[in-house]
Formats: sequence, structure tokens, C-alpha cells
Amino acid sequence: MDSRKIFINADGASSSRTNASEDTAEFRVVDKRPFAQMDPGAPITEPVEVKPRYPTYVEELMAKVTETERRFSERVKQVDQEIARSKNRLEAEFERRLALAKQDILLPFLDVLDNLERALKAATAGGSKEDLLQGLRMTTGLFRAKLKAHAIEPIEVVNRPFDPNVSRAVGVVPVLESSKDGMVIEEVLPGYRMENSLVRPAQVRVGQYQQDKFNPA
Repeated sequence: MDSRKIFINADGASSSRTNASEDTAEFRVVDKRPFAQMDPGAPITEPVEVKPRYPTYVEELMAKVTETERRFSERVKQVDQEIARSKNRLEAEFERRLALAKQDILLPFLDVLDNLERALKAATAGGSKEDLLQGLRMTTGLFRAKLKAHAIEPIEVVNRPFDPNVSRAVGVVPVLESSKDGMVIEEVLPGYRMENSLVRPAQVRVGQYQQDKFNPA
């Protein structure tokens, strides 16, 4: 059987083909959609974020802001470093001045220690009691003079009204006279002040008038 096919041309004429390769027309469909062009075997990647494009003047402003923030951050670091260095210098200077102040205060009292050591040596060598007492009196006077040179003076409290601001009562003493009631009768331990500041309160015994005890009815 003849497999020849008859084709009709556009002008109406007929023709025939006998070539087997020409019997079947080859059609190829190409899908041009973007997702259809991807390789099915290719690994799936994250979508790339597309940054919006700003106008030129906006991008310039953003660049200036970024630069300003960078300079500000650097300046803050510099200021912090300067503050830390200044703090260290001030602390070192304070410690130096404190050490000098301690030396100025303690150095004069070495004279007192020297006198005490001389008195001990004299007593050990067999000196008289009177010589020892004389040395102690001189040392005590010298010590008080050193205290006074630093504005440290004893507080006068005996035969004065008891003042809790400068004295601490450690006992009471019965008194015969009512005028001595509430007065400091005895100083147990002296108190000291430095100018207007209290260094140590005095420990005292205060008079207490007891009429019934001394004048029974």
C-alpha cells in the first residue's frame, strides 16, 4: 500500500511526498517564562534582597548621617579615654598629697618618741626617780606643744555644766551643793578638739545633788 500523502498548497495545487522523514512535521514548544528556564536539578537558594534605590540627594544625606554617627562614636571613645586618664591622674595626685600630709603630721611626733626612749634608757641605767619624772614631764609638754601646733587642744570641762556635745558621762558623783548639780566634777579621760571639730569627747563624772542623803530629815 502506498503511504504517499497528498498535500494541498496555498494555491490549490496538490503535491505529494514520499520521504519518510518528511512525513512527520517536528514541533518544539519553548516556554519563555522565567521560572520555567530554571534547571530542575539546581539547588534552591535564598531569594536575593533587592534594595530599593533612593534618589541621589537621599543617598547623599544617608551617607552624611552615617559618617556623622561614625565620628560621634569615635569622639565619645576619645572623651571616655580622656576622663579615665584624668581620673587616674587625680587619684595619683591625691595619694601623693595624702602621703605628704601624713609625713607632716607624724614627723614632729618623732621628737616625742626620742624623749621617751631617752627616759627609758636613763631609768634602765639606774637614774633617779626624780630624773625620770622630769624627763616624763618634759616629754608630756613637748607632746602637747606638737598637738597645739596642729590646732589640737584639750577641752576644758571640769567645773563646767555637762555638755553632751563634747563630753560623755561615765558616772555620777553625789554633791552637797545644789549649784554643782549637773556640773562636771571629775575628768576621767580628756577630750580634744581641732579648731571647731571634735576629735574625741571627754569622759567625765557628773555631779548629782542628793539633799535627802546628806541632809536627812
